Amino acid sequence: MYSAEFYNWCKVELLLVKASECLRKKFEQCWQHKYKVAWSNSPGCRQNFMNNVGLNVCRHVGKIQKEYLEGGDIKKWDLSIFNAIFTMSDLNRDKVFQANLKRLMPIRNSMAHHSDKKISTQEYQHYWNELKGILLFLGVTDEELDDILHSHSSDSKMYILNENVKKSIELKQEGNNLLKEQKFKMAASKYTDAITLPGLPDGDLSVLHSNRSFCYLKLDKYAQALEDAKLSKRLNPEYLKAYIRLGKAYEALEKYDKAVKNFDKALSLDMNNEEIRQMRSDARRLKGLQERDNDESLHELNMKSRQEFNAMKNKDEVKKMMFKYNPSLEHVWAGHEYRDDQNYSMAVECYKRAADMRNAEGMYNLALFMIKGHGVSKDYTQAFKLLMEVSKFDAFDKRNNPVVGVKEAEHSIALGYQEGSIVEKDLQLAVVWYEKAISHQSGMSANNLALMYTNGGDGLVKNLQQAEQLFLCALNYGDPNAMDNLVHLYLMSGNINKAEKWNEKSKKQGSKLARQREEPIAKMILQSNAHISDVIEWEKGLNLPFENMTVHERFFRKLSYEHPDKPEVLEALQGLESIRNKSDRPSPTKITTKGYKYDFEVLAKRKDTSVFSNRMYFAVLRFMEAMEIFSDIGRRSIVVLDNDSRSFINRLSECYKLEHFVGSMPVDIREVMRKHVLLLLSHSDRAVKHRENSDELAFNQDCRFCHAVLNMQSDESIDFLTECIKKYPNNEFFLELRGCLYNFKETRESALRDFNRIDGILKDDVDNLYHKACTLKLMSRYKEATVTYNKFISVASADHRKVPEAYYSLGTCSMGMSKKKKNIDTDSMARYYEQGLNAEGKQIPFFLPYESTTKELLETMLRTIGGLSKIKGKPVVKLADPFRKDLIVNHRRGVRDFGEVLSSSNGHAIKFTAKPSKTQSAPVSLVGLKPTYLNEIDPTSDHVLNGFVLELTLITEPFDNNMSISFVAEDNNSNVQRVSLYNFDKKHTLAIGAKISIINPYLRSAMDGKPLIRVDDPNSVIVSPHQIVDMCHYCGKGQSKYSCSKCKQSKYCTKECQVLDWKEYSHKLICIP
Repeated sequence: MYSAEFYNWCKVELLLVKASECLRKKFEQCWQHKYKVAWSNSPGCRQNFMNNVGLNVCRHVGKIQKEYLEGGDIKKWDLSIFNAIFTMSDLNRDKVFQANLKRLMPIRNSMAHHSDKKISTQEYQHYWNELKGILLFLGVTDEELDDILHSHSSDSKMYILNENVKKSIELKQEGNNLLKEQKFKMAASKYTDAITLPGLPDGDLSVLHSNRSFCYLKLDKYAQALEDAKLSKRLNPEYLKAYIRLGKAYEALEKYDKAVKNFDKALSLDMNNEEIRQMRSDARRLKGLQERDNDESLHELNMKSRQEFNAMKNKDEVKKMMFKYNPSLEHVWAGHEYRDDQNYSMAVECYKRAADMRNAEGMYNLALFMIKGHGVSKDYTQAFKLLMEVSKFDAFDKRNNPVVGVKEAEHSIALGYQEGSIVEKDLQLAVVWYEKAISHQSGMSANNLALMYTNGGDGLVKNLQQAEQLFLCALNYGDPNAMDNLVHLYLMSGNINKAEKWNEKSKKQGSKLARQREEPIAKMILQSNAHISDVIEWEKGLNLPFENMTVHERFFRKLSYEHPDKPEVLEALQGLESIRNKSDRPSPTKITTKGYKYDFEVLAKRKDTSVFSNRMYFAVLRFMEAMEIFSDIGRRSIVVLDNDSRSFINRLSECYKLEHFVGSMPVDIREVMRKHVLLLLSHSDRAVKHRENSDELAFNQDCRFCHAVLNMQSDESIDFLTECIKKYPNNEFFLELRGCLYNFKETRESALRDFNRIDGILKDDVDNLYHKACTLKLMSRYKEATVTYNKFISVASADHRKVPEAYYSLGTCSMGMSKKKKNIDTDSMARYYEQGLNAEGKQIPFFLPYESTTKELLETMLRTIGGLSKIKGKPVVKLADPFRKDLIVNHRRGVRDFGEVLSSSNGHAIKFTAKPSKTQSAPVSLVGLKPTYLNEIDPTSDHVLNGFVLELTLITEPFDNNMSISFVAEDNNSNVQRVSLYNFDKKHTLAIGAKISIINPYLRSAMDGKPLIRVDDPNSVIVSPHQIVDMCHYCGKGQSKYSCSKCKQSKYCTKECQVLDWKEYSHKLICIP
């Protein structure tokens, strides 16, 4: 005997079946009324439907529903399909009808999730009251409703209670009980028995397949689990657990991309389900590991170094000394030993003790265990907090040794943002954190960021040159994965010869992938040599760029140029362009919840990273608050000056003062708001006349400013602002807005007066500097504009939306000054263009792709005079190379530290160097030497390049540390490396800008574990008589006319380079008067 709750469920189901029948009849009536023909399941009717009503509906329904719609058999259409048809078409726009539909669907959705098929009397009464009114409206009679109400006595209508359904419910319950006992095989058998029963409703079958899928997952029968999960979804596309089972099955089959998509769908059905959110995070993390082909999610600290330490004879004494100096290390060390023995619970306890003592390494490892769930429950939130806490530690100690755990934590944070695992996905923040980790010598971060630049997309411009630079940086920092990735990059870009060379190096390192690539690369060389030379010559003739194009794209470009009349070529090219547009160009952030262009969640994550991001965050926040208040007060028939109105003006004016452009809105809303603000302003003007206190005056200014911004396009706007300025002469916001409007009206002198007045109120205000620079440029006062733009760049955040524009404007100023001098300074124009491109990479995603008419003008001019070749012919990102910065800064720090040692020891210093494992010497003959470059040398292993010559230019001042002469040098491709010359007695011939050739260069791993070029035989060094005279200490340009006013030693080609040398390369380390 079944319970009353079950009968209640059955009756509501019958009411919903009746509703579906009514909607089917309503559809037939509406169709005939609109198209003057009765509906039939004929191909013609179906085609007419799909070409009209169904076209839009199919875009908004699931795959199964779409199949039913395309089938055209309306007997198979359920409530959800009819709801989609009526809400997304004009078949019936009657408001009462639409309101009843809106009431009907929540009941249908709620019933779909009643897996136990039981409804309480109270719940049933609620459904009955709702459905009765809806059904009566749809044409059901009271008699029909009464019949359904008493249907439990009618076997003909109680289709739910047939013997098969009864049996299936019993079998499912038995299966559920077996699941609780973890008897998965027996439970699966019960579900199978239930599934084979004929005549079961789709909803019941969906649950049964989902349950059996769970059993198969537990039994490691992943393919069968996937099939059941697919069936469950097909039977009920809105069933939450079907998507969870699909996600888990795809995850088990290592198809992580599909797993993530299904967990996304599950989350869309239950947005607040933290369990599903964690499942998706796990899948995203595994997806990232698979794509990178390495397990670096935990990237445990280098065990090789610990094994080497354990092999030391005096290891116990060293450990005692280490633990005495830092007691927390003892817990970390014990944790590592437990971890290596896979005793994770004890490892966690040790790491916790170290974390309590504020040990970065212990905190970092504890976070990793929380991510993986080793020895502790998974807790992504707490793990992320720990990683963020570690990232605030100094990355280097007082002796400039890395603090273990800091760069690793920064890398894990970046990885989390990239994957969307431990935190919501944000590729822009991933880049920020990868760059931070790279600045602390993280090879893994350099490798991952290079992969991002290789692929591009999602707000990041594809940049193969920058990717190459970062892969080389990763190799120099010791990441072995970078070598195979570098080979892939060279294959992508069509540089087959380099790919072959690096693949050979990778093979020597034991890479399986390198062995697999040998034969394909050999074939590619044969094919490429036959055709690529023609393409190269063609590109040179037309001065076409190719750096960020693959070899296939270059072939297609030439083919389409030579045969534009061939449709198949054009079709291929269009397909290629669509792919490139998706991957090469960043996408602007889509409009988010509440309809705002600027994603508030993204800004919330970034608000502490820069001043500009913080301003954007609060501007959007205030605008959202203002709109929320206005949604209420804007509907009032009478405008009153109450607290709500004051709050609205306060928030809107604050938004406009921070960043007025975020306050964009539809024209109709703007019109209503304009009228409302005008009325509030009139109220405020009267209030000020009666009581002129500070609060009323401040509110009046805010009202006036909102009115001015909302009416910027008005012809009276400047007159209104002039009136405001007379009343409030020190209000910088009125002056700024009027100055901008004067510029629009091309009244430059008046605009400049306003910006100069602001300068007297707020010295060096970032926005005013930009407006002033623009005005000076428009007045052709290029020299003053250049000074002001540079001042703006020096005080603005790197992600300020106008920084790239400022660099492009500097380029056009340089162009303007060149015209006056009749001598075009192509180098300066190209440099500013390059800096603008680099600045675009630091923009918030909302402002990408970066649109600038100034950029287009500068690019056109550079292309005309051949200046783009100065950028495209060498790495655009030379000065932004993190490895270059690291080497230069550390070289300068070494010079300073050595000087301090000498001064404290009366000119004596301890000589200590490790004996090299190889012998380097000059060859007997110079005949047959081959040139080599730093990007062709494997920095991961000690080796002498016999028979090769390396040409270098010194980019730092050499210094003698009593053992060798050390400096940093770059090759002809702008790649850099440290160099140490032993036994060299011609120090006087070396200086910054000197050019040398090293024969048989020796690449070795120095005592700090990082690579350098070592020379033992002085005869293998040839100093060229040609050098870069007065070389700029920042950019490397010769004939530099400026000198550091303090040390008098360092030369600079521009004042900007001097500022950047201090800022980027820490010139103060060596700036000694």
